[in-house]
Amino acid sequence: MRQGTLSTATMVVLFLLLVHISAGHTQAGTITGQVSLTDKKGVVVYGDWVRVFLTTEPVDIPAVDLTSAVIPWERQSLINAGHMEFFANFRQKQSQPGYAAEDKLTRPDGTFTFNRIPAGRYYVVITFPTMIAGFKCAWQMAVDMVGGQSVHVDLNNDNLAIPAY
Repeated sequence: MRQGTLSTATMVVLFLLLVHISAGHTQAGTITGQVSLTDKKGVVVYGDWVRVFLTTEPVDIPAVDLTSAVIPWERQSLINAGHMEFFANFRQKQSQPGYAAEDKLTRPDGTFTFNRIPAGRYYVVITFPTMIAGFKCAWQMAVDMVGGQSVHVDLNNDNLAIPAY
């Protein structure tokens, strides 16, 4: 009789564990997105084979003031400095445990997908050495995941973290 009770208790514990695990999976969501840059001629160029990071905290974005840049090389120098500072800030955080939840490479059409993402606030981050159409590109977009939902983000000229040109 005792052996039967032990095995029933074991079965109940296993059942509860499976219910708990499956409930966690139903709360996970998906983040999809597309990376593109519209060049100076108005042509949309997709970010193919770009490394996209999903992080748990934001990266400090340096201010890039281009109002004083009169000469084109001055402007490009300020942009480059901003990209390098953003990259350095990212690298410092990247070494912290739990900071980078996941990373993916975009497909040739610039799309990416993060699956089974638990509820919470995340940041989609792209940083140096990413280049699209010959220009350095950097993005950081907050994404709030609520149980089981799918969220789509478009990373483009309208939401660059640092100017591309």
